[in-house]
Amino acid sequence: MSLPGVFKYAGEAADWCWHYEIGINREMTSLDLSYSAAAGRGRLPAPGGPGVSARLIVSLLWVVLAGCSDRVGIEEPVVAGLDAEEPELVEFIQDLLESVRSDPDSVLMRGRLGMAYDVNGFDMAAQFTYAQVEALDPEDFRWPYYRATALAKLGRYRDALQSLDRAIAIDSDYPSAWLLRGAWLLDLDRHEDAAQAYRRATDLASDDATGAAATVGVARTLMRQDRADEAVILLERLAASFKHPHVLQLLGNAYRRLGRLEEARSMVQSNTATPLGWPDERQLRKSEYVRGFSGRMLIAKNLLEQSRPRDALKILEPLRQTAPQDRDLLNNLSIAYKLAGRSAQAFEVLKVGLEADPDFHLFNFNIAVHYEDLGDDRRALQHLERAIQLDPALLAAQQRRVDLLIRVQRFDDALAALDELARYAEADPAALFDTGMVAGALEKWPLAIASFQQALSLDPSLQRGHLFLGRSLAEAGRFDEAREALTQADKLGASAKDVASARLRLDGLERGRQ
Repeated sequence: MSLPGVFKYAGEAADWCWHYEIGINREMTSLDLSYSAAAGRGRLPAPGGPGVSARLIVSLLWVVLAGCSDRVGIEEPVVAGLDAEEPELVEFIQDLLESVRSDPDSVLMRGRLGMAYDVNGFDMAAQFTYAQVEALDPEDFRWPYYRATALAKLGRYRDALQSLDRAIAIDSDYPSAWLLRGAWLLDLDRHEDAAQAYRRATDLASDDATGAAATVGVARTLMRQDRADEAVILLERLAASFKHPHVLQLLGNAYRRLGRLEEARSMVQSNTATPLGWPDERQLRKSEYVRGFSGRMLIAKNLLEQSRPRDALKILEPLRQTAPQDRDLLNNLSIAYKLAGRSAQAFEVLKVGLEADPDFHLFNFNIAVHYEDLGDDRRALQHLERAIQLDPALLAAQQRRVDLLIRVQRFDDALAALDELARYAEADPAALFDTGMVAGALEKWPLAIASFQQALSLDPSLQRGHLFLGRSLAEAGRFDEAREALTQADKLGASAKDVASARLRLDGLERGRQ
């Protein structure tokens, strides 16, 4: 679900879309996307399932948006959200629907309906409505732009790019459009096109946050191309003046790719590393259409993503009086307090949250971060274990547990934690490098060698991978192979001092065998 006025880098998203059955029903005059709130906003249950109106079946006179044409006729307004739990939101949508029906050709009325669907989470209804508005007013940048973001939320990046290109044809100097274009192209693995979009955004950026987002985009592209060394140069330069947690976290990931583990562990790894947002004035105009508790929560999250925790607290603190035990509210409230430098209050909110819902994985993960900051590694580890038990796919908790166990030199436990991490994460040179280092600390040389070799098969440029492979091979008595590995480390630019030390150890071991 997107937030008004800001965009963010999220995780790597798959390219998928929902498909709906289409049939002939001559009695139907509108497309109805109403469904029960239990089904969740912005997602439709299967056709014919609970909460789906009979009017979901659409006349074939409609031109399907993802089909042969990208235009639709001006029909009855799309209907969604009338079964929402919040009366304020339902009444607001009903009023907007009536205004459209009273003046079907009004761009203003239909545009307002689309924006209300958009910011309140009804993504499918929003993208259909924006298409209708664009057909009425094809020269307004907003409608293809807004529709593009709605399509992206549905995972339809190719369709989103087509709509975004129409917006850029109207106004090619809007930096946020280029940032989004870069992000979606990157999700489609079109790396060079993504880099060009991010560079265009860099040229157009007029504020620090937009410029930082463009630089981060270029760095993400470089990392996808196995060019982590170049990404580090960009991110180090950015981090010197723009110390956003997301920048530091990405820099840590780049360090880890290069085997620079100590530097990686010094970077941000907590859940307060919120996505990097940038201002988008055209998206911000939609915020006035937010209604209800969940809508206000969206605004607060938006502010957190813009690194405006104090403004977010102005919304979150009053909302706590409305829903004192809502776990999403409490979790975001704790993040806002921490980002605002009020760690003690953040900690207290998390304790309240855990009392109300001890099985919420994010409460356990975030309070573990606090305990670790306080130097209480025992309690930090307990809560990390609980977070992982509740959600094994929470990779941030898995990695933090590994780092903590390595730091306190519980290497056997760290090795077991790395094995569990490998079951949930994609094969990663950094994680394999960690496994090799821990195995080496335990003098399990065959495992260390195998781990470093696997890491190097995924990233042959990993300097320290070759270095520690050489050291492990030397300890295992495989001296000729050790020399080859150290020669490769030297060629790739590994520290001359480290290579010399490894060769000295190799010579000593070899002499001892003679």
